Amino acid sequence: MVTVRDVVEVLDEIAPRELAEDWDRVGPQVVPPGAWGREVGRVLVCLDVTLEVAREACEGDVVVSHHPLIFRPLSRVEGRVHVLLREVLDSGAVYVAVHTNWDRAEGGVADSLARRLNLRVLRETGSGARLCEVRDVEGLLNAGRNLSPLFRVFGPVGDWRRVLVAPGSVPSEVVGEAERFGVDAVIGGEVGYHVRCELLWSGVSVVELGHDYSELPGVQALARALSDKLEGVDVRVVPPPDVEVSR
Repeated sequence: MVTVRDVVEVLDEIAPRELAEDWDRVGPQVVPPGAWGREVGRVLVCLDVTLEVAREACEGDVVVSHHPLIFRPLSRVEGRVHVLLREVLDSGAVYVAVHTNWDRAEGGVADSLARRLNLRVLRETGSGARLCEVRDVEGLLNAGRNLSPLFRVFGPVGDWRRVLVAPGSVPSEVVGEAERFGVDAVIGGEVGYHVRCELLWSGVSVVELGHDYSELPGVQALARALSDKLEGVDVRVVPPPDVEVSR
């Protein structure tokens, strides 16, 4: 029998909580009374806890989301927040967040995106990004287009040799890392205007995939890792309702 406690322990092995940023909210977030020893029949892995996810979840499920359900302190509960929280609590499921710890973990979000783009990971850079070797520029671009309909390139495309991969929101630290490692491009989910300008001014091209699309390979990888470790448990990905998932 696999219990809720077992699932959380496996998550801590795959994505140790100590890897998370200080500001992050990771780990169990919603745990009904007496749930720790409860048998788990299904694990739902998602990017965000949406109404669709909460309505699908039921007692006996563990919902593992990449983005934390509870992040900023709540000062008021009304409207869509009220509706979502009611569905979450009524579901009877356990909700766990695996965020920046999975971004940084070996085989996590950054590594998964690099693999999907046919890149060879050389090292972690400090910000959580990955320094990667480009094997085939055209193959990289095609993989990006196949992954995301939001794919776009800023700056020239040439004989790229090294790139930085930073899924999700690209942090400002990447500007300095791009210069330090001498990369030709930065590939991320969403790149803020000022960060993009600084990169382009320094001669570094920018590839944007969209925040959600850049992190979906990591969500899929997390589901596979859990499936490998949780024998007899149905583990599956619940994609965002407005995102077409490529495999």
